[in-house]
Amino acid sequence: MYEINKMDDVLYLVHSTFMYDKWTELKPTSYNHIDHQFPGVYFTLITKDNIKTEELYGYSGDILIFSKRLLEQENYHINIRDYNGFINEKNTYFPWNLDKAVKKIKQNCKKEYEIGNELIFHDAIPMKYLCMTIKVNSIDSNIATKYKTKLSNIILPHYEIYNEEEPDKTKIPFYCIPLEDNYTGIGKFKLSSNKFYKKMAVLCNVNQEQSRKKIIEDIKEKMKELYEDRQKQKLKEFKLL
Repeated sequence: MYEINKMDDVLYLVHSTFMYDKWTELKPTSYNHIDHQFPGVYFTLITKDNIKTEELYGYSGDILIFSKRLLEQENYHINIRDYNGFINEKNTYFPWNLDKAVKKIKQNCKKEYEIGNELIFHDAIPMKYLCMTIKVNSIDSNIATKYKTKLSNIILPHYEIYNEEEPDKTKIPFYCIPLEDNYTGIGKFKLSSNKFYKKMAVLCNVNQEQSRKKIIEDIKEKMKELYEDRQKQKLKEFKLL
């Protein structure tokens, strides 16, 4: 057993897909599509608060519920609003400020028509962390309308879920991806500040004493190298900035 501590308000992680019966893991999206979305495995973070309001947008396949203990790993980031996985200083939270992400999600629950969150892991997720499956095609979608609530509030469990599988804390995250301006969806954020990109410059080992535009250009040139060899990132320094 482990101590839940800072994850008290987190219930579990949700992913949706088809034809997964013989899978051994959920594979991240390809790096080849990095201009369109962050290469990762996408989940929705379900908390005690947003279970009542989460839209479960795009969840047409079966709903897979994964252990909250995966959040003990460090190879992920959370976007409070779906943003194709791209990192933005106003929208993105990291494992070391998970508490702040959960608090922000709680605040957003009070906003009408708010876009749901996304939790992106940077590596494959073994199916051993899968705790429960919900067959969506066995549920009458009209039931939410009948009871005047969100479908998530009806079909998702209202308790925390995890198993005894140990999280893989050896995984290294990848944060050197300055592609937020590629987002083309609704509600685009203002480009992250010069201060934020100076922090990313330290992380990605490029000269921080230059313009934001040049920092972005330099990181783009090193992006694939750092994705494939993540130990070259200065993560300790980034966390302290």
